[in-house]
Parts: sequence; C-alpha cells; structure tokens
Amino acid sequence: MRPDIALMVAVFLDLLGFGMIVTNVQLHIESLVPKGIPPGPVIGAVLASTFVVQTLVSPRWGEASDRIGRKPVVVICSLLSAAGMLVYGFSFSLPLAFLSRILSGLGAANIAVAQAMVSDEYKDEARTAALGRLSAALSAGLIIGPILGGQLAKRGNALTFGLLPNGAVAVGVVGGLASLAGALILFFALPNVAPKEDRKPGAKRMVFDIALLRDVPAVRPLILMAAIAWFSLAMLEGTFLRLINRFFGYDEDTFGFIFGYESLLGVLIQGVAIGWLARRFGDRRLLVLAYLAQGIGLALNPFAGTLQTFVWPLATLFVASTLFAFGSGVANPTVGGLASRVVPQERQGELFGLLQAARSIGFVLGPILGGALFDVHPAWPYYWAGLVCVGAAIVVSRWSEA
Repeated sequence: MRPDIALMVAVFLDLLGFGMIVTNVQLHIESLVPKGIPPGPVIGAVLASTFVVQTLVSPRWGEASDRIGRKPVVVICSLLSAAGMLVYGFSFSLPLAFLSRILSGLGAANIAVAQAMVSDEYKDEARTAALGRLSAALSAGLIIGPILGGQLAKRGNALTFGLLPNGAVAVGVVGGLASLAGALILFFALPNVAPKEDRKPGAKRMVFDIALLRDVPAVRPLILMAAIAWFSLAMLEGTFLRLINRFFGYDEDTFGFIFGYESLLGVLIQGVAIGWLARRFGDRRLLVLAYLAQGIGLALNPFAGTLQTFVWPLATLFVASTLFAFGSGVANPTVGGLASRVVPQERQGELFGLLQAARSIGFVLGPILGGALFDVHPAWPYYWAGLVCVGAAIVVSRWSEA
C-alpha cells in the first residue's frame, strides 16, 4: 500500500472510532456518576481531560517527530488512541472513563503528525492535493463514525451477532479495533525514513506567545472570538445528547445522525462554499453572520420542546443544527483569516499558536460549564452560549483593523 493511501486509511479509521465514541460518551459517563453528585461537571471534566492532555503533550510529540522521525510517533500515537477507545469500552467506573479520555488525549497528535508527513513528502500543488485527500479522509470518518456509533450504541448486540452488548462496550471495542487496524497499517506500510538533517526542532511550528496580544491590539478581540466559537461548540457537544434524551427521549442513534449531518455540512461549507461566501460578503460581515447563526441555532435547540405542538421536534433540531453547523463552519476559518491580516508575516506562527490556545481553552471550559448549567436547567447552556455568540457578532461588527 502506498504511504499516502496508508495515511488516509489510518486517519479515516481513527476518526471513525472517535465519531463512534462521541455518540455514547455523555449518557455512559452520566450512568457512572454516583447518586447525589451533579453529573454535569463530572461529564464535562471527563470530556475536557482529553483536551488538557492533548494541549500539554502535542508540542512534545512534534519535537519527538522532528528528532526520531515521523513514523514511530504516528504509530505510537495511533496505538494510544486505539487503547483509549478500548479502555472506554470497558470503563465500568469513573477512573477508567478518565483513563480512556487521557489515553485519547495522549494519542491525539497522530493527525497533526500525519499532516506533517504529507508536507515532508510533497511539494507545492501536489502537497495541497495530498493534504486535501487527508482532510477528506478525516471528514469521512467524522461523518460516518457518529452514524455507525449511534447504531452500535443502541443495537450493538444485534449488529455484532450477539458478541457485544449495546452501549459503551460496542462503540469502544469496534472503534478501538478500527483505530488499531489503522495503527497496524501505518506500521507495515510506512517506510522507515530517517529524520531530515535540515528539520530543526520547532521549525514552522506554532508558538504560544502572548506578547503578540500586547504588540498587535487589533488581534485581541479576534482571539477572544475564536475561543468563544470553540467554547460554544464544546458546550453543545458536551450536553446535546443529554438534552434530546431528556426532552424528547431520543437516543444515541438520533444523536449520531444529527452529528453526522453537522459534520457533512461543515465539510461542504469549508470545502465548497466558504470561498464564494467570503467574496460575496467580505470576511467581517461573514463572521458577523456566522456568529448570529451559531447563536440562533444554539438557542433554538431547547425551543424544539416548546414548538412540538406545531412542529415535529426533530425538524426543529435539524434547523437548529443547520444554523449552528453553518456558523461554526464559517467562523473558525474566517476568524483566522481576519487575524492573519493584522499580524506581520514573520509572526504568523505566534498568531496560530494563540488560536490553538483559544481552541484548547474553549474545549476545556465549554464541557465543564455547559454540564454545570445543564444540571441547573437543560436549556441554560444553549441560551447562555447563544447570548455569548450574539455578543461576539456585535464585537466583530465594531472591530477595526487599526
């Protein structure tokens, strides 16, 4: 198997497994929380632990891949990711659930290292095409994984011919085996290439340095907006299954279809529509529209219950998901594009380091705060996150590059 094809298959299988886990994790962790303890913050903490670990170790994996070569690192990370999924399948206690998410965080650098391998081996247009194929494999995993995971979580016993029970065991074992297969493909298909002598540790790598916020004041609100966008996404992902289960009795299979639908919309928006939208509206107006769409989409989710006398709840949820997917798919690349215009070329690495930090902050705080608000009232995470997104739209509308 060609190395680039092996990378595509491995990335697809890993994201397929990740998508399966997403469909079940909220209800599974909720079932592990002892009675008398509010489950929301615990669920949020388990989800956030992945991103805390990922933020801490990803730079170290990058340095290791520069020093010892890409193949050992991408294989080790893929094995850790597979181990995290398999442990999740047998996480019958909270400590094991935490361990599964920590292992997943330790292995989360495999995608970035795979992208680095493609960048090493291809040049110019060929590199762009190869990265596009890798991105397509990633997207396919995020689309198919939740749909398959939702079915396994609900009908795992039948789908595995009685070998596995429903729920966490089914999605964890099948997802873990898929990721493990990807790791084995990488081990046997990738060539053993020595590290390049001109590849210096830290070269072309994002750097976290808050001095940029001091030196370029115009970038401050954009970094904040980036954190808000990721925060709202993390809050939704950390509570949405519990919301539709509590309000409408929908299970993992419905959640899987909605999540897969949002992933598909995100691919279409970022891969096809965003260039036309940017030319039509301009970056700033487009970002305002994106945050407004996110805010309305978030706030509309709880209203599906209020409107169910007149409208089928699932129809309202799909409208809300469409608005949110549009806003999220547009906001994340657009805010980076706007920020890059006000930052000198030689400091672009610092900028994208700050944007990565904003993403990490959003994905750590979003699930924890969202879970706590959900325990107060299931609609609160969506109303508060919706208001924050509307506030972000107002800030961007008044933003100046000066």
